[in-house]
Amino acid sequence: MMVNVASSPDNDSLATATFPPDARLRNPQQFQDTFSQGRRISAPLFRLHVRFPPLERDESGSTQANPNHACARLGIAVSKRVDPHAVGRNRIKRVARESFRSIRMRLPVGDYVLLAQREAARADNAQLAQALDALWACAVALDDASARAPLKPGPAAVTMPPRDLTADKPGCTPELP
Repeated sequence: MMVNVASSPDNDSLATATFPPDARLRNPQQFQDTFSQGRRISAPLFRLHVRFPPLERDESGSTQANPNHACARLGIAVSKRVDPHAVGRNRIKRVARESFRSIRMRLPVGDYVLLAQREAARADNAQLAQALDALWACAVALDDASARAPLKPGPAAVTMPPRDLTADKPGCTPELP
């Protein structure tokens, strides 16, 4: 008798650690929106562009996330300049997808575009995974520090700029768009 592992109630961790089609950035416009409207986090092996959906006010005045953005979505770009061999580019993408798959449910809702740097081709899988874990931590900290908090109604709402993440997380260099 064969048991379907994905639908087994005992394996909830496997069911949540997937990379379904709705968790992927698919068309160029989604990438461009993330580049133009998002924030950038630079690291030696990767550059991560993050765009959090704006909060919307409902009729009661409370804020909530846009229902069109139901989960964290990932787009990956590894150019031939990073590694001229398809095997190397695919290895980097495979490690990035696996890292995202394992942390996707804990990431803030938003669009994430991951760009590999040239140094990523020389790194082994463990180094790539470690660099990606640091980037995901920076993205969570960026969401916590961002100005997405609802503004108080009034003529002039004052917001503080996000704190510098380099002091909290080594290797994270947030940059303004």
